[in-house]
Amino acid sequence: MAYAAEIFQRRILTEEELGFRLEWGDAGAFDRLLRMTARREGIGDILAEGTYRAAKRIGEMKGVDCMPYAVHVKGIEVGAHGTRSDQDFLAHDVSYAVSVQGGDHTSAASDGFRELSGSVFNDSAVICSFCRTPQELIFDFAKAVTGYPITIESWRRVTGPRIVTLQRALLLLGGPDVAWEPVDDDENPPRFYEPLPSGPWKGRTTDRELVGRKRAAYFETLGWDERGIPTRETLDMLGLGELEHAMSSLRK
Repeated sequence: MAYAAEIFQRRILTEEELGFRLEWGDAGAFDRLLRMTARREGIGDILAEGTYRAAKRIGEMKGVDCMPYAVHVKGIEVGAHGTRSDQDFLAHDVSYAVSVQGGDHTSAASDGFRELSGSVFNDSAVICSFCRTPQELIFDFAKAVTGYPITIESWRRVTGPRIVTLQRALLLLGGPDVAWEPVDDDENPPRFYEPLPSGPWKGRTTDRELVGRKRAAYFETLGWDERGIPTRETLDMLGLGELEHAMSSLRK
């Protein structure tokens, strides 16, 4: 909905194409657009595909690059948390850029794997990230419930990295209509590099050079090469050797 309002304000979508005016703060108009999207009526049929695909399709229709206004990472819309103020929940400079779950703020990456391991475990165990129970205790609960000899050490050393590396490999292999480029798509939305226009953190923005340095360090931490492609040694260590053929073709 926000994306539609953005490109309407920039006159990329016209009132005639939309069917009505869409202005920030007009709850009635947004409700109407939401219902159109749910029913795939009119422009809602395109918007129902999500921000990334909608931006591509509208750009093709209008002959305009609509991607600069699409706040997404690897096709996943970013929620309420940005990176410019550095004050948002779990979202800091490189967090979305290298995340194997794109714009998902609850699984945002960090400077290394130690902090990310908590998010990976929570996702796997279906535990809300807002639970403030000590992670060590949660692992004890998991072992008691499942009988599986899981420990926080083995999770951080093997199981967690295996999950993240498998997710990374699948991202690099791409889907039926989308393929992500190493490094080029391990990036923040363009909007995150624009200074905040208002508010208590006005003027703050994300440091692009810092993102580049942290991205490289993050790849190294996980045993991936400089482009974020898992190395053969890492795949073998994690029991994912069957992926080597696919990954080797990407390293060329």
